[in-house]
Amino acid sequence: MSTPPNFNISEASILQRLQSMNSPVTIEYDPSIREMIKDYVLLGHKESQRILGRSALYFPIFEHYLKVYRLPEQLKFLPIVESRLSPDALSSAGAAGLWQFTQGTAQQFHLVVNDQIDERRDPIRATEAAVQYLADLYGKYRDWALVLAAYNCGPARLNQAIRMAGEKDYWKVRAYLPKESQEYVPRFIAASYLMHYYHDHELIPVYPSHELQLTRTVKVNDSMNFQEIASITGVSAEVITHLNPGYRRGIIPASTNGHYLILPEAGIAAFRKMYHNAQPVAVSSNTLNGMKRTHIVKVGETLESVASIFKCNVAELKSWNNITGEHLYFRQELVIYASAQNNWKS
Repeated sequence: MSTPPNFNISEASILQRLQSMNSPVTIEYDPSIREMIKDYVLLGHKESQRILGRSALYFPIFEHYLKVYRLPEQLKFLPIVESRLSPDALSSAGAAGLWQFTQGTAQQFHLVVNDQIDERRDPIRATEAAVQYLADLYGKYRDWALVLAAYNCGPARLNQAIRMAGEKDYWKVRAYLPKESQEYVPRFIAASYLMHYYHDHELIPVYPSHELQLTRTVKVNDSMNFQEIASITGVSAEVITHLNPGYRRGIIPASTNGHYLILPEAGIAAFRKMYHNAQPVAVSSNTLNGMKRTHIVKVGETLESVASIFKCNVAELKSWNNITGEHLYFRQELVIYASAQNNWKS
């Protein structure tokens, strides 16, 4: 848009809107929150419109893992504060990716960081690790404002602030935190406001192309490079790079556990024909007697819920798809050999 949006709104109106939001943190209004909101919807409105657009790429992934781990969906706004929804973000302290993991925290949650891969930048791997970390922190503090503060400055620094305050109320502990952490929860509140009320400020999301939004996710075990994948799928190496920012050299290394590959829907059939049909399928009575079909994992679906839909068992589902872990990932393609007699829907 050619002119900045209007920010002619009173503090009373902002407070009313904030109180109407469904937020995991207790909201206490102060003028700094209004200024942060102003940063998002007025001064930085062009970047905010890009953030709104990028949410179409990443929010479904966040929502999937938050639902699987049974955490508040509104925590999907946290990477707006951390990285402005950019997997390429790198802080001055060396934290990287959508969720801004440091090397130490990445190692704690088994994210691979080497000269070929930086899983802190992988939207799927980093999101699951971040959600696990948030779940761990909530188990310690049982208060989401304190959890966010700990996510920002670390549990040790937060514990020190709690001791100094003699309180476990974030808004009373806040003064004893480092300056960045004092602003962290208010900035999360401001980011939440942006996502709830951007239309009231005439912000227009700048969405990425449909090719980037309409995707499927697969796991590959063999080493492959992006040029090879591009020639197989007809998808440009530039698009593959954009969707898979965790691979530093445009190469997916070989792995027995597999690495994630996100592709546009338009290219997935060709890739599956070349790669997945070459993979062995574990034989079972359902495999021999069933009708083969594909199921795309939806937000929050689990091995148990998918097995229930297709009236098979989890062990069969895992064997058909070479799954070794306990969680499905969003937009994963599953091969199903459910009996044609089953009255299932997908």
